[in-house]
Amino acid sequence: MPITALNHFLLVSKNLERTKDFYCRVLGFEVADERPDFGFPGYWLKANGEISVHLASQVPNKIRDSFLLKKHPKGTAGSGQVDHIAFLAKDAESVRGRIQKNKVEMHYRSFPDASPPLFQIFLKDPDEVTIELNFLGERIDPNAWKGKGSASALTLKKSAGKRTAIQES
Repeated sequence: MPITALNHFLLVSKNLERTKDFYCRVLGFEVADERPDFGFPGYWLKANGEISVHLASQVPNKIRDSFLLKKHPKGTAGSGQVDHIAFLAKDAESVRGRIQKNKVEMHYRSFPDASPPLFQIFLKDPDEVTIELNFLGERIDPNAWKGKGSASALTLKKSAGKRTAIQES
């Protein structure tokens, strides 16, 4: 297959600076200095030295709008719809601390019986895009997380007959 990896995705933001600050402050991205001058304001954001997020403002811009975001009034229409964006992450405890420090509501769910175990945190960016953080191989103690800045929590456990059952935390 000629496609080798996902390079980046473009988020069109209502407030470019606020969205950049969220991704850097809450999720730990870094602004990439090597973004060319595309003729419209924006940022490339890096995770582990790799560019993965491109931010642009939804404020109309003739140069940008000539090849991107055609007929994109105030973010209500575009090239399609994305339900959520998922990132691999490490160290769920420190990530939770960073999210709580920034007073961002989060939800989580745990799949401790999966192979490898999977723990997930869900939150919204300032433009209401759902962010999913996947911690492969990490297990958490649900009692230690209960009521600690999370709005809801689910633990999914295998039960008899290999069916998955919800264990509310």
